[in-house]
Amino acid sequence: MSEDTFRMGADFEPQEAVVVGWPRLIEPVKGVFAEGTVHEIVRNLIGHVDKIIINCGWPGSAARCREILEEGDIDLNSVIITEIPDKMHWARDYGPDIMGNDKGEKRCVHFRFDMYGMGEEDSEMSIMCKKYGPHMAIELGCYDLLGSTMISEGGDKEFNGAGVMMAVEDTEVRKRNPDKTKEQVEEEFKRLFNLKKIIWLPYSTWEDENSTIGVLDYVDGKPVYRAGSANGHCDEIARFVDKNTVLLLEISEEEAAALESARITKERCDMAYEVLKNSTDAEGNPFRIIRIPAPIPEYVVTTPADRQNRTWGKRFAENEEALLDDGTPMPEGEIIMQPAQSYVNYLVCNDVVIAQSYWQEGKSEAIRQRDAEAMAILQKAYPDRKVIPVYAMSLNLSGGGGIHCLTKNVPQY
Repeated sequence: MSEDTFRMGADFEPQEAVVVGWPRLIEPVKGVFAEGTVHEIVRNLIGHVDKIIINCGWPGSAARCREILEEGDIDLNSVIITEIPDKMHWARDYGPDIMGNDKGEKRCVHFRFDMYGMGEEDSEMSIMCKKYGPHMAIELGCYDLLGSTMISEGGDKEFNGAGVMMAVEDTEVRKRNPDKTKEQVEEEFKRLFNLKKIIWLPYSTWEDENSTIGVLDYVDGKPVYRAGSANGHCDEIARFVDKNTVLLLEISEEEAAALESARITKERCDMAYEVLKNSTDAEGNPFRIIRIPAPIPEYVVTTPADRQNRTWGKRFAENEEALLDDGTPMPEGEIIMQPAQSYVNYLVCNDVVIAQSYWQEGKSEAIRQRDAEAMAILQKAYPDRKVIPVYAMSLNLSGGGGIHCLTKNVPQY
């Protein structure tokens, strides 16, 4: 193979396939199922991409997947169902990063994995996730594997398709690869993806930090905790719209004054803006920056009857005694959680943009208006694509991910 001709395609370029992770059948919170959200994502992908692969990684989940798709009037001949073991369903992060060249050759870049910097590499979950990428690459007809000594996840790597990658420095260096310098991490990424430049955003959002570092915020005097997180991913704060345009999260002064968590995230967004404002693409052209608001925060009260409550933080705890990272006890009993809401965590696939929305009948007019504002910004950013809002709260609640996290683009080379 011609090593120097490979490149990593961008999400906004033509796509050959999309991999979708099918969630397990356990309710994170009573009456909440992510399956309905995934059904809507699949339904809206049909006819817009040649190949839709739905991976059902839990024993028995493939039968459930087929049942729900058929009940939802989806022809099973329009999808491919695989059963590669996967207990988390976040295909974006440990799924295959498939590069290609103009000869039609493909290559999969493969990283180490340690449960988002919150676990051990030799755990059952980590090993399962590390196996997932190569197995799915083979399913996609890619048999060449390029390994790395680094730990990294797909949700923290944004490509413009023309030699530039955007990622979070705090995540890739301090959190995932503390044994390496920033320069060593950068050189390895350039080697793996044949990159000319990396744009380092200082941090992701405060809401996307490690779930167990401590209280996220206080609302009406009560502590609120993260429902889950990817521990610092780029796809919560910024995305490439095209090779010269970046969509960046924006927090208003009013929001920052109302919530401490919003104040911290605003500081991080402002730092990211300064970086992007002073960055250029591989040819030296400045980036156009589009700003998009955050969803209005919503809080979910969970009890020990809810699986999300019983398992919160426990699988990442290193000590027998369940402690938060600041040394305080993990909350017990009723826990108030904020799901990982974001308008930035959307899927682009050929002529559609499948976006996260949050308004439902019975919710406030403010949420409906914020949804409408965000969809209008996405439509303006992607004028030649149809923006399709999908209610994503159930998905956000089931582990700290979103529509972009659940899916994996496979560019057409």
